[in-house]
Amino acid sequence: MKKYLLLLCLLIILCVTYKATAAPKPKKELVVATYTYGDNDRLSNIQPIALDMAKALKATLRLKSYPTIGELVEALRRGEADVAVMNTFGYLLLQTDPTPPIVPLAALEVPADALKAYTSCLIASKQSGIKSIEELRSNSQTYSLVFAGKHSTSGNLIPRLYLSSLGILNPEEQFGQVDFLNSHASALQEVISGNSDVAALGTGEFHKQLLNGNLKEGDVTILWQSEGIPQGPIVCKASMPARQQKKLQKVLLLAHEKNPEAITQLKRAWTEAYEADHFEPVSESYYKSIIDLAGSRENLRKVLEQHL
Repeated sequence: MKKYLLLLCLLIILCVTYKATAAPKPKKELVVATYTYGDNDRLSNIQPIALDMAKALKATLRLKSYPTIGELVEALRRGEADVAVMNTFGYLLLQTDPTPPIVPLAALEVPADALKAYTSCLIASKQSGIKSIEELRSNSQTYSLVFAGKHSTSGNLIPRLYLSSLGILNPEEQFGQVDFLNSHASALQEVISGNSDVAALGTGEFHKQLLNGNLKEGDVTILWQSEGIPQGPIVCKASMPARQQKKLQKVLLLAHEKNPEAITQLKRAWTEAYEADHFEPVSESYYKSIIDLAGSRENLRKVLEQHL
């Protein structure tokens, strides 16, 4: 009997010792992703806000940048990231999935009266002689068109939806030539040089070149400018527990008070948000203006899917 008691005591001592010396439970990892623009992977820009989010969840942080918004979209569908900083184009594509894999947390808010509000435009080269949208619509087959990027909201989606409202449902077939570039600056330069008749791009680049003196009033003709475009949101996995989602959203909504530098860093990488100073929650009606321009969610989905 004494032997059994002794053995039991030894087992208890071993268990207590094991618990005392066992390695602490590893922290959860928070994967925050984005996409590359030009030669900027944007990791340094998203790091400050990502660190705050990881801290809120008591998690370690891993950052990841995908080469394009299209690859980021597919990664989110596969569940490779917990949180993502994305553009409006990619978000709308995911949000129109039969079962959206993501939930919007918040988006940077640009004042409606901001001088550099996020808008899109169609501009014509001086050499083309195009003076109005009606001229463009009536003779589209004779003109060339460049889009700033396949996955660009202001440089493809919004102007494409506008062209559709004019009856130009398929620019690739209804223009003499259509090309996709890799930046708004390149699209603008194509029109300035006369290499392309028309360009679709964000107006931010147009105003930037005016300010720098690289462009003068009259060098190109603005044929159309959109209304303000809602910013792309920061999203999280739809499967993330609601309690964690609320913690992350709180970090974003208080960032302008607790870590304004985090917002500054984001604006450096997303110039369309230049005038933003805080995050706002994303409601169901937040992107209604884009859906209205498309006519329906189904039509919007068709346009989005053409470019992924």
